[in-house]
Amino acid sequence: MPMDNSIADRARSLIEDHLVPYRHTALLVAIISLLGGRALVGGTGVGAAIYSILVMLVLMVAVYTIQIDELYSDQELLVRQRKKRGFIGWALAIVAIVLHLSLFVSPSHILATAGSLSLLLFFGFVTLTELRAVLRQKTVTRETISMSISVYLLFGLTWGFFYLVLFEFQPNAFSFGGAPAPSELQIPPVLIYFSLTTIATVGYGDITPLTLQARYAAVAEGIAGQFYLAILVARLVGIQMSQSTIEAAEEKVDDSDSK
Repeated sequence: MPMDNSIADRARSLIEDHLVPYRHTALLVAIISLLGGRALVGGTGVGAAIYSILVMLVLMVAVYTIQIDELYSDQELLVRQRKKRGFIGWALAIVAIVLHLSLFVSPSHILATAGSLSLLLFFGFVTLTELRAVLRQKTVTRETISMSISVYLLFGLTWGFFYLVLFEFQPNAFSFGGAPAPSELQIPPVLIYFSLTTIATVGYGDITPLTLQARYAAVAEGIAGQFYLAILVARLVGIQMSQSTIEAAEEKVDDSDSK
């Protein structure tokens, strides 16, 4: 038993020393691995299994990231908020993981819809939590940049799962350029691809929203993505200028004290 506790303590210490300071970078790497990994493995059954593993990886890292956050003001209040975020995040993640694993045991349309909805709720919660954290930042660091990029990609993932849920209820919501609708295994990465091209306002035209709900969702995503980038740049520039002004003032004080 003491040996097990020693191993657990070392593992906890290793995580706190190496993962906590770079948790936002770890989340960004996990999201990029999810997006890039699915594209590399293709739409085969093995690809779907790897995609599921990567989704679970993002779930775990995202929950850990939102649970460990800087405390800015009232510590007691923010500790309670952190516990609440952790509880909600773990609950949504566990539901999503269970539903995702159930699809491999007993595939069904109902389970697929419930799984997509659970992922939509989870990624929506994580996106809002990380967005609040970005807007609360007072200094610009590498972790701040990683967090900002992660939020942008999380916007794309969240809208992608919304399109997936919408497609489950409205199979005619999207036109795939005259080609037949992708298979059930191909639908998630295809709609996430559509979401990412929409938020980036690339608009290749190979996938077109047809129903009113799909069209307005695509327009809302494009607008939200552009507003986020504009506000983010203004926010980061303002923080950097304020930080530079404070550093310059501190240098002047140090120079005057030395004289």
